[in-house]
Amino acid sequence: MLVWDVLKVLAWQARRRHDKECDDFATVQRMVLAKQLEANASTAYGVAHGFSEMLQSDDVCVAFRKSHPITTYGDWAPWVHRIAKGESNVLLKEPETMLAATSGTSGQRALLPYTQVMASAFFKYGILVVFDTLRRTLPESFELQKTCKLAFAPSWTYAEGGLRIGPNSSNPNDKAFRRLLLLYSTPSVGYEISHDEGAALYVHALFAAKDAKLGILEANFVNLPFRLLNLLEEQGESIADDIARGTINCQIAARISDPAKVAALEAALGGEDGGRAAALREALRSGEPTGLARRVWPKLRLILANATGAFESYAEKLRAGSAAGVPILSTVYAASEGLMGVALSPSLDGSAVADQTLLAHEVALNTDYELVVTTLGGLCRYRIGDVVRVVGRHGTAPLVEFRYRRGQLLNLRGEKTSEPQLAAALSATFDGRTLMEYTTVEAIPSRGLPFYRIFIERAAGAPALAAGAPATLDAALGRANPIYATWRAKGAIGPCQVFEVAPGSFEALRECRLSEGSSPQQLKVSRVLRSPAHEELLLARVVNLEPRR
Repeated sequence: MLVWDVLKVLAWQARRRHDKECDDFATVQRMVLAKQLEANASTAYGVAHGFSEMLQSDDVCVAFRKSHPITTYGDWAPWVHRIAKGESNVLLKEPETMLAATSGTSGQRALLPYTQVMASAFFKYGILVVFDTLRRTLPESFELQKTCKLAFAPSWTYAEGGLRIGPNSSNPNDKAFRRLLLLYSTPSVGYEISHDEGAALYVHALFAAKDAKLGILEANFVNLPFRLLNLLEEQGESIADDIARGTINCQIAARISDPAKVAALEAALGGEDGGRAAALREALRSGEPTGLARRVWPKLRLILANATGAFESYAEKLRAGSAAGVPILSTVYAASEGLMGVALSPSLDGSAVADQTLLAHEVALNTDYELVVTTLGGLCRYRIGDVVRVVGRHGTAPLVEFRYRRGQLLNLRGEKTSEPQLAAALSATFDGRTLMEYTTVEAIPSRGLPFYRIFIERAAGAPALAAGAPATLDAALGRANPIYATWRAKGAIGPCQVFEVAPGSFEALRECRLSEGSSPQQLKVSRVLRSPAHEELLLARVVNLEPRR
């Protein structure tokens, strides 16, 4: 296919450029910073913060770090408010195309400027390098097979000045996305279902299941392929019926609610296909859920999605269950703020933060750092809240792995229990097949000691939680984080409480967050809840309530 051949050439060129820039990363960073400051020196922000004076310095990086403080979203909110009201030349000379809404995983939803230059940079320095990574890692992924691309039409709101507000990830309405539609199993109209994530996911699963030669499952985060395979397991017979008839069943059609879209989807199905329906039913009935993906799609090459940090548990469940034998690749490290990095040799199997800021070429190996970024969107020395570990170098540029979100630390007394430590304690306490989902709350009662409240949803068919599970988990937390053990021994933190919630509770939490404006493909699991409303939602579904403190 010509599209694949063109992408291969562009990807090869992008990787050569990438590697050359990594050879002298300090110089490249200095040049990018100087270019950004120069382009925006006459903006309201650039004038207020002396960008022109910084550019006169012998070393712009030194001047920038000396003159500009570290920032958080609170510092940028007033400037973004001016942009939202329609004012131009605030942070950027280049006009903003939208305000990107973050997912709010750590409790605060931010709006960040987004431009066409940022979109182009993501494609040139991210997507194309990913294509080259795939060519090197799994060359067979470039065979003439389609991809089930799990993306969803965003629900936009609009700022007072007219700018769109919504997610900036994999927008099916973008021209660049639509140019690649011929590579995807879902037809164009399937990406236009914006009001019902469940119905849209069903449509993705339907057209993926229709294609016996499907090659890739792709999403921002691995929880979406996990959800798609669960849906296929639970509603596979209905999907097989739709394929056999060449129609959309009445329940899903009613949820789509647009007869024209339903008619277009049915036309894309191409009529009755009893043979494929029979093969799908056979795959569904051939044994346990383990290996379902490869039974449905014998030539499935990989799952392309971020499987690090909070998503590791989903990847583990996929590898041990429905996607057994299918490689999972994490290839892009990105956020609403922009592209942070790409994987050059991704694995197929899957914390002190520096007290001072360092440039990327100055970081030490095997050390954790919180990211501070200056972006093409105008943010300067901005703490995005991600903690990464430096695990190697590519030229002079650091190779990093994502560790956790800073806002997802449990920190009652300075113990700083991280996501990996919490996950390790849970893994040591519960069988891997027991936990469907979990999250925590820092509980600070009016009387008594503060403690961790841990909500757990058991997987279907998993054994009941042992009576001593809270004590076992508390001990495991101490082993995972010795500082937690110290505070427990001193009597400064109380023992953790474990609350089991009813089946479907975390799905209800997900639906609540979607109703608040989060995008399905951006939504991350909150391992530490910061919203009282979200905590109350789970408390209302507790099935083994321990005494509340």
